Amino acid sequence: MSSLSLLFQPLDVGPVRLKNRIVHASILTRYVVDQQVTDRFLSYHANRARGGAAMIVTEAVNALPWQRSRDGYLNVYDDTGLDGLKRLVDTVAAHGCHLLAQLQDRGRGNYSRGRIDRAMGPSALPDDLSGAVPHPLSISQIEDMVAAFAAAARRLQSAGFAGVEISAGHGHLFHQFLSPHSNRRDDRYGGELAGRTRLIHEVIEAVHAECGPGFLIGLKLPGDDGMPNGIDPPMAARITEALARPDRVDYVAFTWGSQSETLHWHVPDGHWPRLPFADRTAALRRHANGLPVMALGLVVDPNEAEALLARGQADLVGVGRALITDPAWPAKALGGRGYAIRSCVSCNTCWAAIAEPVPLACDNNPALATAVEIDGAPPRVERSRHIVVVGAGPAGLEAAWTAAARGHHVTLFGASPDPGGRLRAVASLPGGGGLQGVYDHQAALCKQHGVDLRLGETAGIDEVLALAPDAVVLATGARDSWPLDLPDTFGEEAPIVSLAQLIASLNQDNRMISGTAVIVDEDGSAATWNAIEFLAKRAKRVVVLTAREIAAERESLVYRQGLLRRLFDGGIVVHGLAQPEVTLPGLEQGIVGWRHRYTGAHHQIADVAVLTYSAHREPRLDLLAPLANAGLAPKLIGDAFAPRGLLQATQEGHAIGLEV
Repeated sequence: MSSLSLLFQPLDVGPVRLKNRIVHASILTRYVVDQQVTDRFLSYHANRARGGAAMIVTEAVNALPWQRSRDGYLNVYDDTGLDGLKRLVDTVAAHGCHLLAQLQDRGRGNYSRGRIDRAMGPSALPDDLSGAVPHPLSISQIEDMVAAFAAAARRLQSAGFAGVEISAGHGHLFHQFLSPHSNRRDDRYGGELAGRTRLIHEVIEAVHAECGPGFLIGLKLPGDDGMPNGIDPPMAARITEALARPDRVDYVAFTWGSQSETLHWHVPDGHWPRLPFADRTAALRRHANGLPVMALGLVVDPNEAEALLARGQADLVGVGRALITDPAWPAKALGGRGYAIRSCVSCNTCWAAIAEPVPLACDNNPALATAVEIDGAPPRVERSRHIVVVGAGPAGLEAAWTAAARGHHVTLFGASPDPGGRLRAVASLPGGGGLQGVYDHQAALCKQHGVDLRLGETAGIDEVLALAPDAVVLATGARDSWPLDLPDTFGEEAPIVSLAQLIASLNQDNRMISGTAVIVDEDGSAATWNAIEFLAKRAKRVVVLTAREIAAERESLVYRQGLLRRLFDGGIVVHGLAQPEVTLPGLEQGIVGWRHRYTGAHHQIADVAVLTYSAHREPRLDLLAPLANAGLAPKLIGDAFAPRGLLQATQEGHAIGLEV
């Protein structure tokens, strides 16, 4: 059994008794269709309840007049969605889990690519990210909003929900009313703190009056939004004291950042330390008037969650991304099987998906919201076949264990003596440490299901055919190519290596680069930028030349925000829209030139000690034609089909493992 005694200790939160301290934090899934509960939405929440969470806070629901046309969110503004809501509650309650719905509106806030239309807000001030200027709510509109939230809460109560969470953080509408940065009203909903907190007071009172003391009310408040004239920790303490009334509110949680350049604080990635907000949560907990306080932010490991509780920094642990990756996180921890938890790598693919907007996805959980998500046991085949998988990266490993779990005999070839493929090198870079959990977990599943692992063996056509396979899966990955912006013969004239090769060499001899390192970036991925950050620790100066307008242009906003901050802090120079102009004589003199792609202006970089590159990658297809000539039609997955990311590797590996 587990020694996590505090994490699995029951707790009374208002009218509800929680079986443990683990709460699924509110996460937008985009599994809702036509504002109704779908089978996938139901499966997602059922799995997390079955996996051991004591309480689930759903994503925000549609309650307000202007939310009625907003698709992708549950309808609670009339009774047409009640049957689905009741079905959801019943499914979750069957596993001893309580269900809350979140009440909020984004107001002027927007993080997706398009600009929002007809936004509402306290004042006609532009959103810090999108620049959208909202319609300033009138007093009558505010009163209608309060009444609508109360009516929605009553409807949720009739469906069996245990309560609601009023989300006043993340730079959303309630936060906008709380902050002097975004609230410039001169009526009773603005001005001093009493005016700026009035809206939330009224919503709490209205919900309590409508639903009574047996209906739980949680309150999510900004702990620090990082904005000038915004909400800093001292102001957050005053807001907490004013709003966290034990006769009305049952728990408090604190959020970090806002809809601004601090948005990435909300979902700290692998570049952050674990539990980065624990101390600040503990400080604010002293102002919560004795109410239970939920900690949020990079809670990944059950032992760290236990330590957080033991130190008295919080009473509840809000787990979001880690429960996306493994819904059985609580049950495995309680059962002493923490080693079997599928690791959240804090990559924020989940956040990037819903911001696109597309349905929630996870790099390390390709079975997300399916019937086999918890057990990991796909349906068995009637007739076992021999499957050969070539490539022991995440795509090949996922395909191999999934096929083996179905009853196939699977042989997996990996050229390296260790599993992981290219991902293993990426995991050694800044911010990539959690990635090791992906291939370690997959490799353990391969062994558990009897995959014949032939690591350190390069599979040629003879080795594959000797096994007389029924099917072959090529997960051979991709290789670095020569950059398009450097002459084809240049590598023959000067010893220039790829960024990956350079880092491997630096790791081997632990040397430093005395001058400037110049990187020609044609890849633009997070892996490349993490490698550039590594190089900055070994070089006197780093300059990046990229054809893109900005660094990591194709990566998610929350990754890019953190990256740009680190680039500025680390003195890394990035020239966007740059066309390299490199000559051998110039390089011998320590000079690399470049031209601006729009203006044509020429520039030079001096004191160059190293020129390296991260170019596009090309699929390794050496076995494709020989296998076809032998009468086999191999399945291509992951980078062997086309170089992309970890999400596509695990999804395609899982899909082909179910197909063969």
